[in-house]
Amino acid sequence: MIFLFLLHIKRTFQNHLRTFRNIYLNAFIAIFLFQLIACEKIPTGIVEQTSLYNKVKTISAPSNFSYSSTDSILVTTIEFEDSKYIGKVWLQIKSDDGSTTITSSTQMFDNGNTSISGDQKANDNIYSAKVGISKKFSNGKYFIDYFVEDNIRRASENVTKVASHYFNYNNNQVSYPPIISNLTIPNSVSRGESFIFTIKVEDGNGLGDISQVYFKLFRPDGSLVDPQNGLGYFLMVDDGNFNTFGDATAGDGIYSFKNSFSATTQTGQWKFEFQAKDKSGNLSNVIIHLMTVN
Repeated sequence: MIFLFLLHIKRTFQNHLRTFRNIYLNAFIAIFLFQLIACEKIPTGIVEQTSLYNKVKTISAPSNFSYSSTDSILVTTIEFEDSKYIGKVWLQIKSDDGSTTITSSTQMFDNGNTSISGDQKANDNIYSAKVGISKKFSNGKYFIDYFVEDNIRRASENVTKVASHYFNYNNNQVSYPPIISNLTIPNSVSRGESFIFTIKVEDGNGLGDISQVYFKLFRPDGSLVDPQNGLGYFLMVDDGNFNTFGDATAGDGIYSFKNSFSATTQTGQWKFEFQAKDKSGNLSNVIIHLMTVN
């Protein structure tokens, strides 16, 4: 009887052992297949997918570029250590302050087509592009941003900015200073009263050449008001934000400012000194206005 009981225990143990071995074997096969599939999607040794394409070796672009009637094409290249996982490369060019866009998306190629993209040799991991820059664009600093779309991640997650380059642009046109006029501002206000004032600005090189329209403010005792912006003067805007700044229409050349004097403000005659500056650094005429604060 004891022998039969021990035999039953032995057989039960052997059955459990076989079951455990089968489970372990199946788990091992599943893990192996998972790793095999994963290795097909992400190459061995890659820890972060973003490191597949953003290893930029060199960027070639001018530090200074001048417009010419015979040649207004800017050529730039970007070289990668490896392009296996690169799906697409493109660039955009904007002014330093973001107000002007020369191109929002120009594709770069590694196809050896010198006439279209300026690329010298195909499949050498160097991507090239040609960008025409018109004389209508204002002088100043511009930046080139380079982007890569990889061929591994999902479409909504596979775009990364990989490099930037700054250059100075000279349109070789006569640079005209801005002109300010048509100041609209009250002659007197009471403390605590909100008021809006506007001024018109013009420029022979176009409104896009305007860098700043501003005013300095002097108290009745002659001291300069510090706007706490590091400039020493207050910036006016032409952005169409009426609620905040009192500007009715964006981009119409009429700059605005909304202000009020607090209850503790000095009463008497305040001086406003208006001026504008373009992107070449040219200054406009100065308009001075005296306002009585009651």
